[in-house]
Amino acid sequence: MLPRDERRFKAADLDGDLAATREEFTAFLHPEEFEHMKNIVVLETLEDIDKNEDGFVDQDEYIADMFANEEGGPEPDWVITEREQFADFRDLNKDGKMDKDEIQHWILPQDYDHALAEARHLVYESDVDKDQKLTKEEILDNWNMFVGSQATNYGEDLTRNHDEL
Repeated sequence: MLPRDERRFKAADLDGDLAATREEFTAFLHPEEFEHMKNIVVLETLEDIDKNEDGFVDQDEYIADMFANEEGGPEPDWVITEREQFADFRDLNKDGKMDKDEIQHWILPQDYDHALAEARHLVYESDVDKDQKLTKEEILDNWNMFVGSQATNYGEDLTRNHDEL
């Protein structure tokens, strides 16, 4: 892991002084949030999933990252769906494998707002009366969902006073 962390640190260390500012350290910890770190995220994903080390992720490697069929039985329906997802939406050039550009499109989509998606998920799951507003009671009744959410800083933000609550 040390060479990987060193590579990530050097990419995050924009001024090259081998000391991390707050911004550089944040880029090191959350590279997916920084434009100059996206290549590192793609490379690390490729290294994690590309078991035959050919520089691509084929469908079997893609599936193996999510599911190990140790019993040798039929694949569950969700795995079959993931195979279809790979063929239809991940392998954009239809060559049977994902290259770095296709991996980036998969893990760092341009048109996807993670925070908005998480907020919508929390409201959808917790808004009992479906008024698109969360009451204190609705949040407390679903506390486990909120403390497990990055949107609430894993519950930390719920301990502070908020006017909107």
